[in-house]
Amino acid sequence: MKYIMLNFAYGYGPFLRTTELAITVSKFLSQKTKQKFGIIVPLVYGKKQKQIMLEEFGVYLKKNPNNIVFDLKLGAILGNLFYGPKGYEESLVYYVKNLPQINHQLKTHFSKKIIVSTLNNKKIYLSKKDIALLISRAPRVDLPIRPAYHSSFAYPSEILTRACADKNIKFNKKILKLAAAHFQKIEQNHDLHLIAEPATFSYLKKRKPLYHGEITTPPNFLPPSKYPCQSIKKGIYVTITGIPGLERLFAEARKLKLTIYTNQTDKIKVSLPATPDIITCPQIVAHFARSGWGSVWCSLYAEKIFIAPRYDKDDDPEIYFNNLCLEKLGLGKIYTGQSLASLLKFSKIYKRHSQKIKKELIKKYKTLNGINYAAKKIVKNYLELRKMASNKKMTT
Repeated sequence: MKYIMLNFAYGYGPFLRTTELAITVSKFLSQKTKQKFGIIVPLVYGKKQKQIMLEEFGVYLKKNPNNIVFDLKLGAILGNLFYGPKGYEESLVYYVKNLPQINHQLKTHFSKKIIVSTLNNKKIYLSKKDIALLISRAPRVDLPIRPAYHSSFAYPSEILTRACADKNIKFNKKILKLAAAHFQKIEQNHDLHLIAEPATFSYLKKRKPLYHGEITTPPNFLPPSKYPCQSIKKGIYVTITGIPGLERLFAEARKLKLTIYTNQTDKIKVSLPATPDIITCPQIVAHFARSGWGSVWCSLYAEKIFIAPRYDKDDDPEIYFNNLCLEKLGLGKIYTGQSLASLLKFSKIYKRHSQKIKKELIKKYKTLNGINYAAKKIVKNYLELRKMASNKKMTT
């Protein structure tokens, strides 16, 4: 079995999106080559990450229990870099200062036997030659695997470069520029660059591709699945990804006799557990979340108004630009203290607008399935490169 290595940024969304894409790439590659392809996921978030993976990919794992394996050591290296336990600027300072040491750790890691484990903790010993390709999403490090494919909502280097020129971003500009330069070097070392739309900089009409041959795609995530809606009460859904300051909205929701559903009931009093797929239910009238693109696209596909908190000056600049995009393209509303009733008045307009956006995407791409679209591009390029390498070997 050959493997697809994943390389992603902080948070739960990036490892979910890269896994979704890798599963589809492995499926298409197996069909073309008659060879099996597994997936190596850096284990950054321990048991919580495994739990989320099981919830999201349980059906796939039941059929293919050994196809997704976890790299604990690589996860620890990435985890030290990620924004989360450290503040955003603090994490960038750490990144710039320690990148040479981290690159040495990565080189050492891939030069030895790589120990991975299945969901059931069965150990498997691999080497670098067992890894066929790399799939990245906003990567912070350059893993020594080629070919490599970048599939994301934006480039980290572009986000930080634009942040340097924006007076609303308070972070140290020197640090932003240094980190942007490192990110750009990493991004350049990819064979394809796939950027989804709508996403972070879709509101910029004159934006030019950052890299030669950049490919745009429909949203690179799996649309929400059907949910058993029979017993669901009228309510709102809240995706907990670090969204403080919404207590007033929750109180108003209860006054309006709206049930609050969420993915983390311990974070919101008097709430009921549910996965994001619940927003496909007609009883759910709105979706509240930080403006990560998985959440935004989920609302877009379900045609349920998306409401995000205002940008926190200590947060990733990506969220600042995401919020700008939401408002400029009508993809959602930013909560600035409005009443819930006034926000919900936007629902009908949002529904019509989301339907229009989806029609435009289908007209352009012939599909809304950005995962399949991106996977086909990756597989085509991978097989072309493999054929070229084989021909070159035959002539030498």
